[in-house]
Amino acid sequence: MNLNYENDLRHNISDKMLRNLKKVAYKQDDYGMDKYGTPLSHMLNYDWEAMQDEEIADFLKYRECARQRKAYVIQLLKSATHQETVKELKEYIQTALEILEVEGTGK
Repeated sequence: MNLNYENDLRHNISDKMLRNLKKVAYKQDDYGMDKYGTPLSHMLNYDWEAMQDEEIADFLKYRECARQRKAYVIQLLKSATHQETVKELKEYIQTALEILEVEGTGK
């Protein structure tokens, strides 16, 4: 069994996901430090299980919003194929692009 996974094409997607996850985790660490003035620790006086439930509920709502957004963009692009003029077509495509190019979390 090969335990050296670096540069193994089978893991390209996982490697990219882990790099992105690391960036997001560090960004969250920075946000937490700015907001609370202390790093996350098991010693903090929180009900960690209740917080997990809250985060899972939020995750599921975010996932549903992503699904609805995808369906809306698909609807826009399908409608774009039925437009009479190039100007109308461009307007539909521009709207779809604006939706897809949204960045950030509003923090």
